[in-house]
Amino acid sequence: MAGAVFVAWASAGPLAGPAGGQDPAAGQRLAQLLAKAKTYCLRLETAALDFTCIEKIEERTYAMRLEAPDVVVPNTSVGGTGVGYSYKPTKMPYYENTYVYDYQFVRRGALRTEKRVLLEENGRKKKEKEAELTTTTIRVQNALFGPIGLVGESAQSGHDYRIVGEETVKGKTVVIIEAVPKPGLERLHCYGRIWIREDDGSTARIAWDQASVGNFHIVQARAREYGAEPLLTSLTEYGMEKNGLRFPSKDTTEEAYVKGGQKHVQALTTILYKDYKFFTVETAVQY
Repeated sequence: MAGAVFVAWASAGPLAGPAGGQDPAAGQRLAQLLAKAKTYCLRLETAALDFTCIEKIEERTYAMRLEAPDVVVPNTSVGGTGVGYSYKPTKMPYYENTYVYDYQFVRRGALRTEKRVLLEENGRKKKEKEAELTTTTIRVQNALFGPIGLVGESAQSGHDYRIVGEETVKGKTVVIIEAVPKPGLERLHCYGRIWIREDDGSTARIAWDQASVGNFHIVQARAREYGAEPLLTSLTEYGMEKNGLRFPSKDTTEEAYVKGGQKHVQALTTILYKDYKFFTVETAVQY
């Protein structure tokens, strides 16, 4: 692979301007959700945290074949004329790497420490202390603090928001909000859609807009070489809850290209966060 795609969440700089663009009822609901989300992010941003978890990374890099496959079949559904064609999907070989880390995170006030011990690489047992991430395709950084860059206090003045849907998850209403940077916001940061629990403003999931992902220009350059359209999807799920804060449980990033109506996947990276052990999760913010 020519280069890695970095997914690193960062807070947006403050800009002026209210969110809006919806009917009054939806606007009021949106304002209430954003207020709860801001409070939640403040707790996340200032909490004393001390935990460990297992970080399991699986990455697949597929051989690319964007020319037309050998098998072409008529597609009679196109205008009823039979002149359209669709290509039979072809399974492509892939290379797979797996890494298992013991990840430790500690934050006390301004002091923040992250450590990794590489426990396993491609099935081989390891005991590499002070290990660096060795992924070759996608590198995810600071996923825990993703909500702060989208709906935190400083971020909210730099984005326009709108409600685009809602779901019920385990009996709880989760509202899907789209965040788009306001015109003139120059600082690079990730944005997209965020699933916010209506009861407490916490984040259940984030789908990152491909154009906002760091080094997306690498994907665009490859797309031009292939004569295709880029399709980068990145989803972070926050399925672990402790003391009212939600922690990452899964991150999935797929790098694909669309040509001739067919999607060709070049890389798929899945990160599972499991076996959390919490030593300190304290939020002492005064409202």
